Amino acid sequence: YQRRVRGDLPQDTRELAALLTSQVYFHLGEYDDSVHFALSAGQQFHSGYRSLYIDIIHGRCIDIYIQKREAASDVDPRLETLFASLAELWQADDSFAVSLRDLVGFFVRARRIDLLAQVLKKAFKSPKTATSLAYTLRVTTDYVRDITFRRSVLQMLAKMYTTVNADVDYMTLSECLLFLEEDEKMANVLKQLLEENKKLIAFQIAFDLADNSNQDYIKKVSDRLTKIEEVETVVPAREGQEAQVVKSNKLVPLDTDLSNIMEGQLTTSLYLKFLYARCNADIHILNQTKKSLDSQNSVTHNATVVANAIMYCGTTLDGFLVDNLEWLGRATNWAKFTATASIGAIHKGHSEEAMNILEPYLPDDNNVGPIPFQEAGSLYALGLVHSSSSVSARAPAVDYLRSALQKYTSNEIMVHGASLGLGLAAIGLRDETIFDTLFDCVTGCDAVAGEGAAVAIGLVMLGSGDNNVVQDLIRHASESDQKEKTIRGLSMATALMMYRKENEADPVISQLLGSEDPWIRLGGCFTLGLAYAGTNNTAAIQKLLSVAVKDTSDDVRRNAVMMIGLVTFKSLEQCIDMTKVLADSYNPHIRYGVAMSIGIAGCGTANKKGLDLLWLLKDDPVDFVRQGAYLSLAMLLMQITEADEPRVKEFRALLKKKIADKTVDTCTKYGAILAVGLLDAGGRNSTIALHKGGHILSKAVIGIFLFTQYWFWFPYTLMISMAFQPTCIIGLNEQLEMPKYTFQSMAPASRFQVPKTVLAEKKEAKAQGGTKAVLSITKKDQGRKSKKSAAPETPTSPTCLLYTSPSPRDS
Repeated sequence: YQRRVRGDLPQDTRELAALLTSQVYFHLGEYDDSVHFALSAGQQFHSGYRSLYIDIIHGRCIDIYIQKREAASDVDPRLETLFASLAELWQADDSFAVSLRDLVGFFVRARRIDLLAQVLKKAFKSPKTATSLAYTLRVTTDYVRDITFRRSVLQMLAKMYTTVNADVDYMTLSECLLFLEEDEKMANVLKQLLEENKKLIAFQIAFDLADNSNQDYIKKVSDRLTKIEEVETVVPAREGQEAQVVKSNKLVPLDTDLSNIMEGQLTTSLYLKFLYARCNADIHILNQTKKSLDSQNSVTHNATVVANAIMYCGTTLDGFLVDNLEWLGRATNWAKFTATASIGAIHKGHSEEAMNILEPYLPDDNNVGPIPFQEAGSLYALGLVHSSSSVSARAPAVDYLRSALQKYTSNEIMVHGASLGLGLAAIGLRDETIFDTLFDCVTGCDAVAGEGAAVAIGLVMLGSGDNNVVQDLIRHASESDQKEKTIRGLSMATALMMYRKENEADPVISQLLGSEDPWIRLGGCFTLGLAYAGTNNTAAIQKLLSVAVKDTSDDVRRNAVMMIGLVTFKSLEQCIDMTKVLADSYNPHIRYGVAMSIGIAGCGTANKKGLDLLWLLKDDPVDFVRQGAYLSLAMLLMQITEADEPRVKEFRALLKKKIADKTVDTCTKYGAILAVGLLDAGGRNSTIALHKGGHILSKAVIGIFLFTQYWFWFPYTLMISMAFQPTCIIGLNEQLEMPKYTFQSMAPASRFQVPKTVLAEKKEAKAQGGTKAVLSITKKDQGRKSKKSAAPETPTSPTCLLYTSPSPRDS
């Protein structure tokens, strides 16, 4: 055959020749050439009959078309024509109802929103309308990597829910609007539900908003759900005048209950009551830990204080601190700062009494000395208390912390504490005035204060993606005389601002990773992890693996591996597959990163593969790798009983042994002590949850990210309190009262049994007749007697013979 067809032949003849050439290449296995000539065949290739050749070449054409569309590159017009004709054929097929999901998948992957709209409108004629739209939403949110195209699909779905579909699925519609951050439309939906007397649906949407959205979005929706109400105010009588009644207009919530739910006030209150009433933490574990440790070691002393804060997080029970005030007073300098701040983690969510609880430690004009670690720690504690509070409840704390920051700008310690507290209290508010105040501290303060203020900027501007602000932060971090701590804080701030921006953050990521400064490259890893958090994006994982293998800085490599856990926390199996090879790395920093990434991705799962890998790393020859393995094992085994995973009991015994052993190094002990707190977090009623119902829990992700940076700064350990989620089910009626209800469990009660307390184990051992204490001198006497009785008797007669059995040779 001839590859070139004569140009003077008729069009039909040239198309037939191209089709013949395509078939020849097909049978030779040259599929790319076959596709080329098949497209040149025009209508001859588009004939309606089906064959093996037609099906395979169609499949190859579809794959090429989708790859071009996903890469946003130029597409051959002939491919466009072929795909459009195939779409018409698929929609006209009698088996359309069965293949609806395939069509949705094809059109979403091919970025053809016009064809997707056609197929969904046709689906409205079938009884499976809600299922089709819900499936499209799930495919779009979970698998579409291009955030711009994802927004376009979600906007189309939101429009369809309100205009085409008569029976509106309000829950799915609210999901679309939440992803799009359409505050006005969300407020209209809630107003419509209240008008139609569908309060229960409105309340459930409000609960979902409180869990899954940021504070800035909630505030905007709340502001739209208000009404003007006339208020009468009585002005007291003056001399010669009567009392007057002054009428004024005031904005009040459209529905007070709805407002309280949406701002998180009701959820926080219910969780607080649950954690207080159901606390099962064993204080004797902490007492044993305290007695086992060297009282002069400030690191293990600090670890015990943090373990107590984690163990009693959100319960408001601070008995251990009250009972050990003298021991607690040994903390000095930044350890004292952390010890005071730990009170905030214990009272997390208790915003109503926060100022009264912290009053003895908060600064005033008379008690701020030259080294006010306690006062600064109390400001950090105030932020931890309000990190989960409602917008209205945290407003007084935000004002207090901002005024404290402006008042003590000359004191580095106070600026650090006030900045961290302000960042936590105003997280996600995106307030420009707060940003300006913090940025002044970054540019005008020393290293420690600058780092705290920079991190606070990231928290306040969380997820804003403001490119001008980001470039200002990068420019400031790139200054030649900039301090290491400040650069690291600015790197974290940049990552926090690009949170969940996905491919929109790629230019910033490339800019950071291309820097010669390792601390700025570290920011590139942070930004990769937070921008693609929970997406399982393979391109982001490949970039992190490349950095982990090629970078010259151990700090960058360690954090690159850790960020893989943040990207893949929705798929632990993928995290393990990507990191298990690195567990054998010669570099201990990479092994530590592997341990922490598995802990982040597998919180509370007790995954067997993850446990097996961490079980090997716990015996690593390097101390900080063992520390990371202990922490990650504790995170995997949170809320897991011995019935579910027998290694829980063995792990608890191992931690107890390592803490009590005087020969164990401080670094390993630090990890073991924190692991004890994590196993019993929130009074044994909390776990780390980074996502719920398909939605990413932003505060939890930020909390676990900042916790991993305890490597550089111990006070960051308390940030993990933001990631704790109470393990309870709370049901409410329309009056927001808790009716009596029960659950039937087909599993035995022993499967959910709380671990026995230290006292209960001692009583049980005593009842079973445990081993008695034996003095050393008694043991020596017993040993002499046993040796004497076991010695052979001396023969009394020379005729006494010793009998020995004959050997095989003798026989």
